[in-house]
Amino acid sequence: MSASRAGVLRFLSWRHWGLLRYNSIFQNAALFFYIALERRWFAWSFLRDVGLFLLLSLAGTAYGYLVNDWADLDLDRRAGKRNVFLKVGRGRGLVVVGVALALVLALAVPFRARPGFLPLLGAWWFFATFYSVPPVRLKERGLLGLAATILAQQPLPAAMAFAALGDPVSWGAVLFLAYITMRGICSDVGHQMRDRERDVQAGARTFAARYGHRAIARIYGISLELETLLLGAVLALLVFDLPTVEVAGWSLPPALPLLMAYLALLPFVVGRAWVRLERGEWVDPYDESPEGPPRDLLHLVHQPFPTVVLPLYLAVWLACSYWPNVLFVLGLAGLYGLYDPRRWAGSWPVRVLSAWFGQRKGA
Repeated sequence: MSASRAGVLRFLSWRHWGLLRYNSIFQNAALFFYIALERRWFAWSFLRDVGLFLLLSLAGTAYGYLVNDWADLDLDRRAGKRNVFLKVGRGRGLVVVGVALALVLALAVPFRARPGFLPLLGAWWFFATFYSVPPVRLKERGLLGLAATILAQQPLPAAMAFAALGDPVSWGAVLFLAYITMRGICSDVGHQMRDRERDVQAGARTFAARYGHRAIARIYGISLELETLLLGAVLALLVFDLPTVEVAGWSLPPALPLLMAYLALLPFVVGRAWVRLERGEWVDPYDESPEGPPRDLLHLVHQPFPTVVLPLYLAVWLACSYWPNVLFVLGLAGLYGLYDPRRWAGSWPVRVLSAWFGQRKGA
C-alpha cells in the first residue's frame, strides 16, 4: 500500500471509523425515511438526494473533528489524548482541514437553492470551526461552548437535512429537531462527564471542568429524561403523520408497533437515570466503549432503539413501497453489523434471554 493511500485510510478510520460511528446524520437516519413516507416520495430522486446529503454529512463530520484535533493538538499532546495530527504536525494538518472544508462546500452545491439551506450551512460552519479555533474558542467558554458543540453536531445537520429534502418549518421537523437536539445534549454532556478529569489535568476549561461532576451529572440526568419523553413524541408523530396501510381490511398506522414497544419499555426507564445520578452512581448510556457500563433497558431506549430499530423499521416500510429503497435496509444492516450472528449474540436482549434460559435449565 502506498504512503498516500495509507494516509487516507488512517484519516478515514480515525478513532475506529469515527466518521461513521459519530456521524449525527447516520445516527438520526430515521428523519430521511419519515420525510419519504410522509411525502410519499418513492423515486430514484430520493435515493440520489439522500446519497448526496450523506456524503455531505461525512465530509462535515470529518471537517468538524479534524479542525477540533488541529486546534487541540498541543493540548491533547500534554493530556495524552488521541489526536489524528500527532505525527503530522500543524502545517500539514491545516492542509487536511482545508481539503475537508472544500469537500463540504462542493457537496453542498446541489442543495444551495433549497430554502434555508445556505444560512444553516453557514451557522454550522461557524460553530464547528470556532468551537475549537482561537481566539474565539467557544469550548472554553462554559455553557456557551457546550451549546456550540451540540448545535454543530446534532440539530444544525438535521435542520440542513430537512431544508435539503423536506420542509424545515413543519411540525414533523420541529419534533424531530427537538428530539435530536436533546440527543445532542445527552451525547456531549456525557462526553464531557467522561473526559472531565483528563480535561482538568490538561487545563482545558470545559463546562464540566469548570463546574464539576455534580453539576454535569445533574444536567445529564435531566437531559436523559427529556430525551426519553421526546422519543415518545416522535413516535406519536409517526403514528399520526404517516399514511395508514391496509392490513386484513383494517387501516393501521405503520408506526403503531414502535409506539407500543416504547410504551411497554417506558415504566422501566423513566426517572431511572435522574434518580441514579442524584445518588452519585455512574449512569452513562452514551458510553459505547467496551469498558463502559453494562447494556440494559436504559441503554436500549437511548441507543439501539432510536439509532437502529427505528430507522431500520421505517426503511423496511419504505422498501415495501418502492423496492430500490432496499438499499437503505442493506446499508443500515452493514453499518451496524446486523449480518454478524456474534453481534446479535452479544446484544442485551439475547444475553438476558440466554441467562434466563440458563437459570431455568439449572433449576
